[in-house]
Amino acid sequence: MNRFASDVRQALRSLRASPGLVATSVLSLGLGLGVNLTLFAAIGAVFFYEPTVADRDRVVAVQPGNSNQFSYLNYRDLRESAVFESVAGYRRVRLTLRTAAAPEGIDGIAVTPDFFEFLGIPPALGRHFTAAEAAPERQPRVAVLSHPFWQRRFGGDPELIGRELTINGEPFAVIGVLPEIRPVTMLQDPDVYVPISRLVLPTINDRNNGNALAVLGRLRPGMTSAQALAAVTALDRRLEQAHPADNADMGRPGKILPVRGGDMAGSSEQLIVPSVLIALFGLVLLSACANVAGLLLAKAAGREREIALRVALGASRAQIVRLLLTESFTLAALGTLAGALLSAWLTRTLNVTALPGAGPLNLALEPSASLAVYAVALLTLTGLLCGIAPALRPTKRNITAVMQSGESHGVTGRLRLRHAFVVGQVAVCLILLVLSSLLLRSLTRISEMDPGFDIERGLVATVHVDAERYAVDGGLPLGERLAERLQQLSGVESVSFANILALGTDRSGTRLRVEGGASNAAGPRTYVNSVSPRYFATLGIPLVRGRDFNASDRKGGAPVAIVTESFERAYFPGQSALGKRVRRSNEEPYFEIVGLVGDHMYGSYGDSVTPIFYSSYLQQPRVSTQVRPVVLHIRTSGPPSALVREVRNVIAAVDSTMLAEVQTLREATGSEAAMRRYGTQLLASAGGLGLLLATTGLYGMMAFVVATRTSEIGVRMALGATAAQILGSVLTQGMKLVGTGLAIGTVVSLLLAQAAVGLLAGLSPADPVAFGGTVAVLMFVGLAACLSPARRASRVDPLVALRRL
Repeated sequence: MNRFASDVRQALRSLRASPGLVATSVLSLGLGLGVNLTLFAAIGAVFFYEPTVADRDRVVAVQPGNSNQFSYLNYRDLRESAVFESVAGYRRVRLTLRTAAAPEGIDGIAVTPDFFEFLGIPPALGRHFTAAEAAPERQPRVAVLSHPFWQRRFGGDPELIGRELTINGEPFAVIGVLPEIRPVTMLQDPDVYVPISRLVLPTINDRNNGNALAVLGRLRPGMTSAQALAAVTALDRRLEQAHPADNADMGRPGKILPVRGGDMAGSSEQLIVPSVLIALFGLVLLSACANVAGLLLAKAAGREREIALRVALGASRAQIVRLLLTESFTLAALGTLAGALLSAWLTRTLNVTALPGAGPLNLALEPSASLAVYAVALLTLTGLLCGIAPALRPTKRNITAVMQSGESHGVTGRLRLRHAFVVGQVAVCLILLVLSSLLLRSLTRISEMDPGFDIERGLVATVHVDAERYAVDGGLPLGERLAERLQQLSGVESVSFANILALGTDRSGTRLRVEGGASNAAGPRTYVNSVSPRYFATLGIPLVRGRDFNASDRKGGAPVAIVTESFERAYFPGQSALGKRVRRSNEEPYFEIVGLVGDHMYGSYGDSVTPIFYSSYLQQPRVSTQVRPVVLHIRTSGPPSALVREVRNVIAAVDSTMLAEVQTLREATGSEAAMRRYGTQLLASAGGLGLLLATTGLYGMMAFVVATRTSEIGVRMALGATAAQILGSVLTQGMKLVGTGLAIGTVVSLLLAQAAVGLLAGLSPADPVAFGGTVAVLMFVGLAACLSPARRASRVDPLVALRRL
């Protein structure tokens, strides 16, 4: 212990004599460690999320073979099968809270009657609803609020218990408030918990799993996940046999997943994405370590005579290594402290971050035992990476030669280790900057791409219809009434409505069967949507052949459809699709194809052209069992933003109790671009940090080279070398390192870009602008970093340098 304390005191004395080295090292390590500590905490919160639930080790997520959810009827059969000790189901729902001022959209979660009993969480205020009062057939009107919503919306008023809130047009009594918990819905706290019933899930009596519940089960004591899976699969097979139309393929092996990780539990993304993120940001930390190691190498070079003297006086090489490593670990500890302070600031920022299209996140980042272990591991690794080479190198020098040398900077031999550090830093920086440049270029490309419809002259009004009302008519009468009123506005050219917004966050897909083909032969996956007449004219999608939907294409008439050109190529190669008939399942009637429209984007900008099948909203308001808002499209003759207020006023005049979100079409379809911008900023931040560290490392290395070659440079100048020749020699040496790093980084970047081709929106992974621009920037920065040491070398006084020999 005394020896350790003595080493620490000597290390502090030595570092106190080099304040510049300490400041640079702590800043570099603090940046690298800070972002990595924050990243580790965020990965744990997102990819290994642990909801608050009693006896969590025995709780699993249960998924059938044909979906990741159970319909309520199938869930009920699972509960009655007694496979698990207990089960609970839930589904996120969008609810409308009606207030005196205006309707307000809130995030709800519809839960099974025994949900709170399953969680085992006592209320913070009031009580939970019981299984008896929350039975679906009773259409219960009781609600439990989440703690954040209670605080945010009602100021934590305890008198709220017993009062009624108007939710989806019905009075719900607030009976309790939850404590602060980690909800089963992962990163976003639901505002209100309500019992599942037709009031919030009108398709509750549909057995099909398309609009269903996420299910949690608690394993019986001694039961393994494999045993539970076998029992669930056997039940699913019985349910498929009993209800073949609704439960097709349900009997295939499903999944029993740990609850840790939420929706991503058991998926490849749960391991791959964190590994990639840690690798990318770990490169930043390696760059910081390389900088510090280079500085310590330079410091050790200036202390070789001191170290040689210590050895000559009896100090062992192990003692010298221990002393130098103590200096390294002292810097690592100071860097970790700075990193922890930076991480605390970043954590506060992330805790209030809102992802585009997803709203505020509940990351709940906070110190934990695992984070402390990770910090200690990083400190140890950083200390070794920064100090091992500077500690070992001086002890390998010939003591007699060092003592006889009058050169204080006796390191004139190989610099391969420092060269390797610089090469690695340049390569890392290029990788990060190339990836961020590619994402930025793809973002620019998206803004310039033609989606196949007129995105500049459209407004979108998303009208949320009460779930039970929607179940009755699919929102058709409301859509027609609103379209009629909006068409009368000055500046409106055309109005239509649809089930799903193209390039939005929602989509629905299926595989259709062609009349006359094999009964089980389904075509390629196809997007489906229901649209009203004039939808294609409103969006500016060209009608290639056939006709548009019209007012006679209503329920009771022959089912008709319109498809895209890519659908025709996929389902009827070499033939016309007009007059052909297709259907989604054997239980559904055939739809006659009456029109063909041009291809256009639908799912995302990065998608290849995908077949799209359109049915008439007047015949089929819903494309699936899912409850969706009515999406109104308004084509304007002038700037669409000028009509936002008027459109809101018209909707409010038709029904003031409805929640309506009005945006320009570009804003409504901008979620993908916003997410890409978010990712680009993240990578660009890492790249900028890497660039700073690489520049510092290259400058420090070249300054060290000049310092160690002062005598050699003096001899060369005494023998006739000009200042320009010396300048060129030092610049050439530095730029060779930059060039090597660029070559390595380019190869790695090409491989990574090829793996991420799906995110590039059709941009080439070898995009010359992204690669060329990044290489040019790094060449310029590298040249600037080398220039100052090179000019210093060219100004060496030969007489002064020769006296040092």
